[in-house]
Amino acid sequence: MLAPRSLGNPLRIGIFTRGDLFPANHGAAVKIVRTAEALVRAGDHVVLVSDDRDAYLRWQDGWKCVAYERRFRALQEAPFLRDQARFERWLARIGYPLDEHFLYRPVVDPAWWARALYVGLRERLDVYQAEFPGYAVPAQIASRLLGGRSVLVQHNVEHDRLRQMAGLSPGALRRIRLVEEAIVRAVDEVIAVSEDDRQRMGARENIRHVPHGVDLAAFTGRRINLRRRYDLPPGPVIFFHGTLHYAPNAEAVRWLASELAPSLKEGSILCAGLSPPVELAGERLRFSGPVDDLAAHIESADLCACPLFAGGGTRMKLMEYFAAGKAVVSTPLGAEGLDVRHEEHLLLADRDALVPTIHRALADAKLRKRLGANARRWASGRDWSAVAGAYRAIHRGEGRDFVARPGIEAHLPPRLPSKPLTMLLLVNRGCNLRCSFCDLWDRPEQMPTERAIRLLDEAAAIGTKTLVITGGEPLLHDGIFDIVRAARSRGLSVNITTNGTLVERHYDALVESGVSSLSFSIDGTPATHDRIRGQKGAHGRTWKALLRTIHDGRIDTAVYFVVTRENVGELVTVYEQVRAAGARFDFWPVNDAKDQYLTPPDAKAAWLAAIDTLSRRDADVAAKAHYYAEALGYHAGETGAVRCLGLVDQYGVTYEGDLLPCCVWGGDGLVVGNVFERPLRELWASREVQAHREKLWGKGCTVGCYNHSLYELVACTGESHRVG
Repeated sequence: MLAPRSLGNPLRIGIFTRGDLFPANHGAAVKIVRTAEALVRAGDHVVLVSDDRDAYLRWQDGWKCVAYERRFRALQEAPFLRDQARFERWLARIGYPLDEHFLYRPVVDPAWWARALYVGLRERLDVYQAEFPGYAVPAQIASRLLGGRSVLVQHNVEHDRLRQMAGLSPGALRRIRLVEEAIVRAVDEVIAVSEDDRQRMGARENIRHVPHGVDLAAFTGRRINLRRRYDLPPGPVIFFHGTLHYAPNAEAVRWLASELAPSLKEGSILCAGLSPPVELAGERLRFSGPVDDLAAHIESADLCACPLFAGGGTRMKLMEYFAAGKAVVSTPLGAEGLDVRHEEHLLLADRDALVPTIHRALADAKLRKRLGANARRWASGRDWSAVAGAYRAIHRGEGRDFVARPGIEAHLPPRLPSKPLTMLLLVNRGCNLRCSFCDLWDRPEQMPTERAIRLLDEAAAIGTKTLVITGGEPLLHDGIFDIVRAARSRGLSVNITTNGTLVERHYDALVESGVSSLSFSIDGTPATHDRIRGQKGAHGRTWKALLRTIHDGRIDTAVYFVVTRENVGELVTVYEQVRAAGARFDFWPVNDAKDQYLTPPDAKAAWLAAIDTLSRRDADVAAKAHYYAEALGYHAGETGAVRCLGLVDQYGVTYEGDLLPCCVWGGDGLVVGNVFERPLRELWASREVQAHREKLWGKGCTVGCYNHSLYELVACTGESHRVG
C-alpha cells in the first residue's frame, strides 16, 4: 500500500458510477452529474468512471471521453476479467434482483477494480467517490493501494429499498444487508442524503448527512402553455414526473389514474418521464414522455403532486417543485428525508386523505401561492453549489452535516435574471477630463493589477459572467490590458466605459486584449460636450475613435449619454448622429449632481419632448418611457426609497476593494465589505451581504440614484421598484 498523500487544492476527484448518465433524465443521473459539475465550478478536477471499457470522462469545458490505452483495453478482455456469466452467478447467489445487477457488478468484477486503479494512477486522484454501494468496492480498493480517501454516496439504504420493492427472500435480504454494512464500514466516509437514511445505517461516526441539491438557476419563471401543447381539457394542471418504470413512480402513476383522475370534474394530470405506461392515459391523465424543458413544465403547472407509497432517499422531484415555487401535495413518505412542515411548505396526506387534500389545494389559489413562496425559500439554500461545498469538506476530512443557508435570491419571486451576473469595477480614480457632474478625476489612484487579477478568480467562482470596467478613465490604468486578458481567460465578457479620447492611442492593444465592447461617453454636440467635459477638442477625439471602432468591427460599440439641464435639448440630435454612424445608443438622467438636475421648467419640457420623440422611433425607449418620465420626480426629490437587484444580478467593487450593490461609488451606507480584507466568494454568501440584499428589496434604497436597475427589476420580477 502506498502512503496516503496530502490532499491538494484543487482536489482531484474520481466519481465511480453507473453508465446511464447522459442525457440526465432520471433522478440518479441528475444528482451525479449536477454534483460533479458543481465540484468543477468550485475548482476541482473531476473524472467520471463507469462500466464503459473503452473510455472514462474528464471535464474539459464539457465532458470529454478519455480513451484507455490499448494495452489496458486489451487487458480488460482477459478471461479472468471477462467472465460475466460467473459474476452474474455470484450476484444471484447473494440475492440481488437480476434487473439491478448492473448496480452491484463492481462488487465482484475485477475489471472494475482494474479501471479504478488505472484512472487513479493516470489522474493522480485524491478522492475516490462512489455513487451507490457497489461502486464503493473498486473505489475503496484503489484508495487503499494508491492513497487517497474513499467516499460512498448512498442514494438510498439499498437493503431497505430492496426489502420494500423486490419481494426477496429473508436470506437474500440478510446477505445483501451484510454486504452493504461491510462496505459502509470499509470506506473512509459515507454521505447519507437524509437523516432517516443515516439512522437506518446505524448513525456511525463516518456517516455525514448531505442532501441532494437542486438547480435553482434552471427555474427562471419561464412558462409554456401546457394545455395547448398536450391538448389538455380546460382547468388546472396537476404535474408529476420521474422515471415512470421505476416501481415507486409506477405505483404513483397507477394511483393517479385509478384514484385522482376519476375524481376530477375539470382540469387534468400531466406525467413526464421515461417509459410512460400509455395504456393508463385518458381524458384527465396524459403522458408527455421525457422533456428537455422540465423546469418550464413544472413552473407552468398549477399544482404538483408526489403520491409516493414506497422507496427511500431524498425526493429530488419534490425539491424541483419547491425550487419552482409550486404548491405541492405529497404523502409523508414522498417528503421523507426533507425537513419540511405540513401546512407551511406543502400539504401532507396519507393515502386515504390524498384526493380530498389535492382538491382543497386546487380550490384555494391563496393557499397555493403561500405554500409555493415558502417552498421556494426552503429550496433557496440547497443549490448544487452549496451541496458541493459540503462534499469538498468531507473529501478533505473536515466533514460535518450539511446546514442549509438561504440562497441569495430567497427573498425574490421566481424570475428570469435581468442580465448575467455583472461586476462593475471602478478600477481607478483619475481622468484626463474634468466633467462637471463627476468628481472621480482628482486624486489619481488605481487598483493594483495583481489584486485585480486575483479578484477575477473570486468573481468567476461566484458565477460572474460580465465585467464592466469604469473609472476615472480606465485607459489610464497601468495594467488595464492585463486585467482584460485575465478576465477573458476566465470566461468573462469585458466592457470598458471610456471617455474615448485615449482609444486611438491604445487601439491595437485594445483589440489584442480581447475586450468585448466599448461604451463611449458623449454628452452633446461638440461645443456642449467639450464644455461639460472640461476640455476643448474632446468631442472630436472621441468621435474619431468611435468611428474607427465602428468601421473596424472587431469591438462592439455603444454610446452612453448622461442627460443634464445643459444638454437635454441635444439628446435627439446625438441619438440620430450615433445611430446613423452604426453604434448602439443608451442614455439616462444624471445622478448625484443636483446642480445639473432637470428641474427648470424648460429642461423638464425638453426632456418629456425628447422621450416622446424617441419612443416613436425606438422600441427600447418606448418600453422604458414610464421610467424616463418618472425621473423628473427623482430630480425633484419626490421618489423616495427604490428597490433594485444590487448584490443579486450586479455588484460593484472600487479600486480600494469596497464591495457595493451598484456603481454609486460615493453613496453613504452602501459599502458592505472589502474584498481585500475578506474574499469575495465568502462575502457574497455572508449573512451581512444577504441582509443588505433583503433590505434593498424590502425597504429600498434612499442613497439617491435612478437608473436602469429599476427597469430591470420590474421587467424580471413583475414587482414594482417602489417599496410597498
